[in-house]
Amino acid sequence: MKRRFATKYDDKSSEYYQKRIDEDYFKGYLCYLKMLDVENPMKVNIDGNEYFIRNDNYKWYLVYPDNSNYAITIMYDEKDYLIEWYFDVAKETGIENGIPYEDDLYLDLVIRPNGDSIVLDEDELKEALDKKDIDKSDYVLAYNTLEKLQKEYVENFDYLVALTERLKKEFDRKKVL
Repeated sequence: MKRRFATKYDDKSSEYYQKRIDEDYFKGYLCYLKMLDVENPMKVNIDGNEYFIRNDNYKWYLVYPDNSNYAITIMYDEKDYLIEWYFDVAKETGIENGIPYEDDLYLDLVIRPNGDSIVLDEDELKEALDKKDIDKSDYVLAYNTLEKLQKEYVENFDYLVALTERLKKEFDRKKVL
């Protein structure tokens, strides 16, 4: 299992901000990352569609809801077009040295702007269980969390869109370290 922190990437320069939000609609941490000079752009291929998720002037909102077993990365391109929502299923999320983190449980969910979704890395989750990097309870937690995400966000896509807009506006209005 790998602990991932919400921080700058290893590119030459980027903007990074984070803040705590305690509102009725969301409690947790929201981080903003704008990649300014990307040395290694990242392109992905999902279901035959190839597109960049990391490149110059791309913006990511990293979302860490309180008391949850997932983190969300909301990705925008240089023209501020939504690319995708990327959900990392996690054993836990938290704060260490003031920085939000997730303990990645391998399983991921991607939701595209049209509402289509795809589950990724089931093979990595199974391999981690076989190698004893995780135990059976972690494996079950990953799939239970995935099921919850599908019900909460895929089946309620309009809610995801509305939440995203509220978070983005909140953050843009109150950008604070």
